[in-house]
Order: sequence, then C-alpha cells, then structure tokens
Amino acid sequence: MNKKLFLFLAAISMVLVSAAQNHTAPYQFQSAYHMLDSSELLVPRIPSKAFTQTSPPTGTVKAIAEFEPAQSVIISYPGYFGIPYPLIALLSQNCNLITLVTSSSQQTTVANLYTTNGITTANCTYKICPLDSYWSRDYGPWFIMTNNNTIAVLDFPYNRTSRPNDDNVPVVMASYLTEPLYGMNVMTTGGNFMCDGMSAAAMTTLVTDDNPTLTVAQIDTAFKQYMGITHNLITDDPLGLYIKHIDCWGKFLDVDKILVASVPTSNAQYDQYEAMATYWQNTVSSYGNNFQVYRTYEPNAEPYSNSLILNKHVYVPIMNDSYDAAALAVYQNAMPGYTIHGIIGLTGTDKWYDTDALHCRTHEVADTGYLYIKHYPLLGAKPVQLQYLISADIYALSGKAIVTDSVYVKYNINHGLWIKIAMTHGTGNTWTANIPQQPVGDTVCYYIHASDISPRNQTHPLIGAPDPHKFWIIGTTDIADNKTQPNALVFPNPANNNLFVELKNAEDKFTVKIVDLLGNEVKTITENNAYTDLLRIPLSDLQSGTYFVQVLSGSYVTTKKIMVIH
Repeated sequence: MNKKLFLFLAAISMVLVSAAQNHTAPYQFQSAYHMLDSSELLVPRIPSKAFTQTSPPTGTVKAIAEFEPAQSVIISYPGYFGIPYPLIALLSQNCNLITLVTSSSQQTTVANLYTTNGITTANCTYKICPLDSYWSRDYGPWFIMTNNNTIAVLDFPYNRTSRPNDDNVPVVMASYLTEPLYGMNVMTTGGNFMCDGMSAAAMTTLVTDDNPTLTVAQIDTAFKQYMGITHNLITDDPLGLYIKHIDCWGKFLDVDKILVASVPTSNAQYDQYEAMATYWQNTVSSYGNNFQVYRTYEPNAEPYSNSLILNKHVYVPIMNDSYDAAALAVYQNAMPGYTIHGIIGLTGTDKWYDTDALHCRTHEVADTGYLYIKHYPLLGAKPVQLQYLISADIYALSGKAIVTDSVYVKYNINHGLWIKIAMTHGTGNTWTANIPQQPVGDTVCYYIHASDISPRNQTHPLIGAPDPHKFWIIGTTDIADNKTQPNALVFPNPANNNLFVELKNAEDKFTVKIVDLLGNEVKTITENNAYTDLLRIPLSDLQSGTYFVQVLSGSYVTTKKIMVIH
C-alpha cells in the first residue's frame, strides 16, 4: 500500500475512534450539530444512499402548517426521551401521543415510565421501528393535503446521512397512519422548514448547501410540485452557526405572523438578526399584507423560538432565567387565545440549547379529518361599499356532512358586540355572506365558523374571536392600493436601548408618541421628513415594561404594543 495513503487512513481511523469514545460526553456538540458524535462530520452530505422518489401529487396540493389542527404528536425514544415528563404529560392531554420505540421490550419500559410519571396513557400509542436519535422534527414526516380531501405524508432524504433508521421514519409513519406517501428528492431537514399552510414556506440557505447539484429554481420547482409552495423564501441564517436551522431563530405563528429572535447590540450577529427582522417586515404574506414581526429577546442563547404549536397550545422552552417571562408575554401578545406553556428542560444531555430544544424533539401529525376553511381575508383599508363579501371554500376531510346552520360569520364594529350572519352555500364547496355597509372610520373585525358531523368545529382564522381578521373603512369609493397606504414599521420588539420607526407612503410630517400602561405620554417625537430611512428613538430613560407606540401622519393612525427590556 502507498505509504501516504496508509498514513492518511490511519489518521482517519484515529479520528473515528476518538469520536466514538467521545459519544457520551459532548452534549454541546450534539446539540450544535444534531449529530450523535463527531464522526458524522466525516460523512458526506450527499452520499449514494437509498431514497425512493415518487411522482408528485396530481391535482391541488397544499403543505400543512404546524399551527393547523393535529391529531397526534410524535416523540422518539431511542433509549432516552430528551424532553421532560411534565411536557410529555401536557402533550398527552392535548392529543394522541405516538412514541417511537425500537422494540417491544422498550415499549414496555416506556409504558411503565409513563404510568410512574403520571402520563395520560389512554392517549398513548406506540410504533416499533429502528431509530438512531430523538430529533423527530428533523427526520419526521411532513404532511400535505391533496385535492382538498386527503392528508398524505411527504418523505425527503434526511441530511444526516449516517442515520438510515432515522431517515426511514416518514416511510414507517405513512404505513402506520395508512396515508399516501410521496417522495421529494431534495435533501433537507425538518428543523429548517416552516410553512404558512397556504402558499409560502421558509428555510435558510442550508437547503442549497445540502443540494449542490440543484439550482434554486429546481429546489423551488420541487417544493411547488410536491407541496404547493409558490413562495419559497430561502433566507440567510443570522445565527451564524453550523446548524443553520430556521427554528433556531424564527417561527411562523400564523399566515402573516412570524417570530424572529433578537440579541443584544454587543452580540456579533446583532446586525444579521436586525436585517432578518427588517426583511420579514417588508415581506408580503399569503394574505397580501406584510408580515407582523414579533421578537423574543435572547441575550444568553435562550431557545425561545424553538417552540411547538399544537392545537391552540404553545409549548415554549424556557431557561428559568429573568428573560423567560418577557418571552412568554411576546407569545401571548402575538397569539391571543392560545394557552402558552413555559417548559423547563432537563439537565445534562437533554438540556435546552438555542440550537436544539423542544421543537427539535417533537413533531405534530396533521388531522386526517381536517375541517378545512380556505379563505382570503379582508384586511387593512377598504373603501365604502354597500356590502363586504366574505367568501370561503369549506372541505370536510372526514367525509362527513357539514352542518348547514353552523356555517356563519361573526363580526363586530369598533370592537363592540359580535353580530352573527349565516353563510349561504353556493356551488361546489363555496359559502358566502355579506357584512353590511359601515361608516367611514369604523373598524370591522370578523371570523368564519363551521362544523361537520364528525364532529369537528373550525374557525378562520384558526383561533377565532380572540384574534379575528380586521379591516377599516376609508372615505373613497375607489379600491385602495395597499402599496400607497401608509405603513409604520416599529422594531425591535422587545426593545432595549433604541426603538426604530420607519413610515412608508406617509405625508411629510409624522409624530410618534410612546404611552405607558397608565395612559401617560412618556415620549413624543415629531419628524418633519417622513422619507427618512429610520427614526431612532433612544429608550435608556424609560423603565423596563410594556408601552404603546402611536404613529400619526395626517389621517393615518396606528398603535403598536411593545416591551422595553433593559
């Protein structure tokens, strides 16, 4: 054998032995890389491995968002959980808990652990299958809806290529759930994917790193064909670490809401985080409005964005530090009507990290009997009209009949009493109703409700009355061009030393007022040039707490709720 080749192989062998011996110790390494040990760094991302690609679905297809209804949640037990028992208990109370185990004896062990630790075992089922790790989010199945009548599983080549057992879990779950299986040949990972349940998805440039033989256009085409994604948003990664998973710093909370972490100005990645927040504030959602951006302050690598949304509950990993309460408040502000749970992690191997926390170790399963309401809401400024048409397509994937008198719109004027109007069934799956004419200046809030005899109840938006759709009436009979309406961006939130206000399409002069919870006006700034890039407002003289920021320009008035944290 060539001497140089021999020495090279010997060196590689030493690295592998060292890595194998280090398997039980490097918790930070495992979490930062989602690898069992450092030997996985030597495995190419693009091996010649087995993967069954299928033709894409025919007809219509849509990706199921995390915040849409779930019938189950998956956790994995390859000899350890990675999540605390109080979280497992809460998950089992929310829906069916599917635990992946590697053997029947292991199933017995887990069942005994559940009984001992107060888990609702009546809601627990098990699937025996080979496993390598507990990162069920990364390798678990994605869910799509085809032709508005069937939930299906989407498989993909998992980018941790040395773990074929993990990689096969979507195939196992499709069989277990008796759902159709589609295979999209784009190497990726679940921690680097989020979608809005309509036409948009987001991921970092990790997807291009993992697929060097594919162009961005080819990746976009695959997501469109297999998932119905027409707006595939591939972003930079502000975290600046190897993992590059989007759930380490960002999360869709609704179709037009996103959470983006924030860090102190002293953090080397501060500019990247702020650029990402600004990017989303200027990105149009599938509803046609700009995203509403919410910020959780994470000065010590807290993992607040790595949360799980499951059936109107949000499980947020917390660190038992002074920033937890503010992070939970941000979620509650962004998601009124949801129950927010703060979950303290374990110690040692299974503690929370900003690169590996609660979201990474759990995975929701879409409801196969989903009562799906497809609706493009009325939002923002609308002209005076005799009536405002509310139209929705409603599909009962359970196959059960829709209850006719359960389909209605509830609306209120200027946050007053709710008024109920029945929706009329038209052709196909379409239902309509009309909200009557309202005076100029009024604000209209509304939501849609429907039931079927499965029985399921659903609203649009998903949370219903606590967070309804909203539009307001302006004094013109011409259709308002959203691009010419004033729009105030107020960030970051939470804020620390400075608050920034950017006002688009406004008159030359605008005023910003900051008001405390008692209604005291604590700061007022008037800017005579509305076309300035950003108005910077120092906050060092304000105490930490909750404030309201009011932006006024001519007839335009908007109020934003922010938190100041020093």
